[in-house]
Amino acid sequence: MRVLGWAMKGLVVLVVVVLLGVIGLLGAITGRGMAQTSGSIRVPGLHAPATVGRDEHGIIQIVADDPHDLFLAQGYAHAQERMWQMEVWRHIGSGRLSELFGAVSLDQDRFIRTIGWPQAAQRDLEAMPQDARDALEWYADGVNAWIADQDGSFALASVITALRTGTGGLGGYTPEPWTALDSAAWGKVQSFNLGGNMDSEIFRLLADAQLGDPARTDSLFPAYNPDAPVITPSGLDGSGGAGASGGRRRSSGASSISSPS
Repeated sequence: MRVLGWAMKGLVVLVVVVLLGVIGLLGAITGRGMAQTSGSIRVPGLHAPATVGRDEHGIIQIVADDPHDLFLAQGYAHAQERMWQMEVWRHIGSGRLSELFGAVSLDQDRFIRTIGWPQAAQRDLEAMPQDARDALEWYADGVNAWIADQDGSFALASVITALRTGTGGLGGYTPEPWTALDSAAWGKVQSFNLGGNMDSEIFRLLADAQLGDPARTDSLFPAYNPDAPVITPSGLDGSGGAGASGGRRRSSGASSISSPS
């Protein structure tokens, strides 16, 4: 009985040690994917130091000397906070979800490649004025500067994907360099998502032709009652959009980034 008691105690200690080890490992992996919100960061390519502040809601405010540094800092800050989301979105825009999630995403990839979001985005890039193209390139430089700093070690989700796809281990999944095309392609995805009312728009078009009077079609789609509840009343101070006050929010902390000398 004494031996059994010692064995049980040893087993309990072992289980506790293993649990603490797993919790510590998960904490370390998760922590390394968190954004740096104070101090200084050396980022190649900046013309002058830039300040990245975050208000009480975590909304980023960037102060830079020129557009180049502004968009570069924005790319770096975005990557700090949501690189995994950006990586998934990039694979959506290019029809490459199966690289991350396997055969379950093949139908989505086929659909995306059939409608041609990457090709449409490339045509958009070629038609853009130079200043818009430059902004996307500078933004990509900022994202890639963050990727280079991390060396693939970011976010628990990236570690799971690295292990699942065989593209890495606990060090995480290393994404390809970000490009202007990646940003432009997501614009095509958003445009498609905004077309969720396509069926009702086609119905209205056909109904107008059949009924001969748009007012009769409108009776089938009554307008929202102006006295009904709304999420944000128009003109409310600080509400954004039509109700924006134009003032800046308080910053609850800031980090500065600069180019290595």
